[in-house]
Amino acid sequence: MKSLLKTYSVAMPGLALFLLFLPGFAADPLSEARSAYEKRDYAKALTLLDGLIGKGVGHSGALELRMRAHIKLNLPEKAVGDYNRLVEHRGKDDHPLLRELALGIIAPAVNDMREQMRGAAVTALKEMAGADTVPLLEAALADQSGLIRALAVEGVARTGRAAHSDRLRKLLKDPAALVRVAVLRALGDSGNRRLIPEIEPLLKDDQPRVRAASGASLVVLGRSEALSMVLEELKHPKPDERAAVLRVLGHVKDARVTPSLMAALSDRESTVRATAAGILADRNEAGAAPAIAALVKDPVPLVRGVAAAGLAKLQGAKAVAIIEPLLLETVPLVRAEVAAALLPYRPASAEPALRESMQSQDPGVRSAVGKALGQTEHPAAMPYLVELLHDDTPRPRITAIRAIGHIGSEKHLSVLKPILSDADIAVRVTAAGAIGRLLQESK
Repeated sequence: MKSLLKTYSVAMPGLALFLLFLPGFAADPLSEARSAYEKRDYAKALTLLDGLIGKGVGHSGALELRMRAHIKLNLPEKAVGDYNRLVEHRGKDDHPLLRELALGIIAPAVNDMREQMRGAAVTALKEMAGADTVPLLEAALADQSGLIRALAVEGVARTGRAAHSDRLRKLLKDPAALVRVAVLRALGDSGNRRLIPEIEPLLKDDQPRVRAASGASLVVLGRSEALSMVLEELKHPKPDERAAVLRVLGHVKDARVTPSLMAALSDRESTVRATAAGILADRNEAGAAPAIAALVKDPVPLVRGVAAAGLAKLQGAKAVAIIEPLLLETVPLVRAEVAAALLPYRPASAEPALRESMQSQDPGVRSAVGKALGQTEHPAAMPYLVELLHDDTPRPRITAIRAIGHIGSEKHLSVLKPILSDADIAVRVTAAGAIGRLLQESK
């Protein structure tokens, strides 16, 4: 019988493969494992793969398959272990497989019962961008939380798929204003003028920020006359609405916006002044520096911190003399922001204040350090961010991870990979998003 099978194996390999599945013929264990995986019997697949792999790497593809099975069973530490074993065997990272691992770690958290975890997962997907994130992001467009739906909209927009997503465009009728605003911005940024008829009706929305977002999207799409309607919304009596309209305007690349942003620096409400200062700095409006410098002495700590960071962004080393005195602030959050802003230009002054902030008993202050360091976009921040990865509480670790994803490079994958097996779900999915972002940027 064996000689007969050998003859047919040479002449008719398809028949030989067929015969393997007849009673009396043992199937290949790797094929069995793949079959079990496809049938979602991940426990069986693991049992078979454990026998194949042993203490090595097993047959070609076995370790990758076991990594995927570990992900499906929500065993991130073991999945990371499989990936690391494969890297050790090959002598280098496998970027496509690492991205798959990162995405696999994020995916289960998209359906977590806790809003905080779902938010962390969708934020991580937004950081990653890429076509492979679209199915998960589109699923999140139906999340019960308006905040998460808005994050998902931003994520889809980053992939360049906003104009092609029917689910996203349907959210123009979403009950949450922040979702409608996110959709309008995404559609405007898509550059697709055929969407104008869908955007125009929201010029009559009952929410000021939505009306402003509709007008801003039309301006971006070439309807410059709509800007006057947006600017009119800055007269709204509620400060949170004025601040929201400023954020809408911040994304409009039109010089006519600048005078309104400048005027908002003297608004009677501190949140509006701080918002305007941050936007002008992000837009690199050099002419705004003198007015922002005046806010360094604002009576409200929030404004002073934002003004110091913004001035450093606009003027670099020239801002040191103005913002360095704020290291004597009594408000810890302001000292943290100022120290981070000074680090690239006056490290000797910044170091003691940064250390003090990083040793604060308040995790909010330690978290603020990570966020502020990330906003400097300077390599000098990296050692401090890496140190924050070892913080005892999740929040500072999360801000540090996200900052590394923004200002780091491919060489920082080594400090992020171990965090993929962190005990805290939000921390590990944030690390996965940062890794995905760095991989995307390195292409």
